[in-house]
Amino acid sequence: MITVEIQGMKALQASLGKQASQIPFAAARALTVTAHAVHAEIKRALAAGVKGGATPYTLRSFSVKAATKTTLTAEVGLRTDAPSGGTPYEQAIAHLFHGGARRFKRLEGWLKGRGLMPANMQLAPGARAPLDRRGNPRQQAIKEMLGILSAYRRNLQTFRRSGKSKQTKGIGFFVVLPGSIASRHLALGIYRRITSGEASVIEPWFHFAEPGTYQRQYDLDAIASRVVARVWPANFETSLAKALATAR
Repeated sequence: MITVEIQGMKALQASLGKQASQIPFAAARALTVTAHAVHAEIKRALAAGVKGGATPYTLRSFSVKAATKTTLTAEVGLRTDAPSGGTPYEQAIAHLFHGGARRFKRLEGWLKGRGLMPANMQLAPGARAPLDRRGNPRQQAIKEMLGILSAYRRNLQTFRRSGKSKQTKGIGFFVVLPGSIASRHLALGIYRRITSGEASVIEPWFHFAEPGTYQRQYDLDAIASRVVARVWPANFETSLAKALATAR
């Protein structure tokens, strides 16, 4: 938490006389405006630091709680809720700001709940994982994969025509788990199988990996301290002038 102190408070109150009651209003507004400036700086840092640019999900991951004349505390924090059908923001990316282990994601929970992934492991992209320019799995591809894996062990496939010849190809997925005998030559994970005629090709989409430990990538205290030092004095001065001008 960053603490902001108003220098010369007693002298300021004395100089304002009866209007000194406006100071809490001014301080609350200045703190809130400053918190929004910190929030904007965090989003700029994320946009610049994430490969391919931060996703809208990542840029929405922080929120601002406004200060009041009673609390005189404004908060900028990682959201604990989740978008519809998504992983909670705090669960998905908190390791970027605090370090330590990444918490399990929604997709991993779906797979584990169906016995398609070891309970103590995490997903890591394979060589042929369908990733977008930001390095995130493409949602349409994941939807197709989950649709097939939901019928796992029943050899479900989808068929489509592709390539110049528009040849029909069968698209299926299979999972290599610990103890798998038929696929023991493959690393643990999820593979896509493409069948065309008598030919069959497999592509590693995801590997099952031991949870890793992450280093903190963004120092939120340092970001906030820089912004507060830069904008707080002017924010308070402006807010105080406005509060005095509108005092009843």
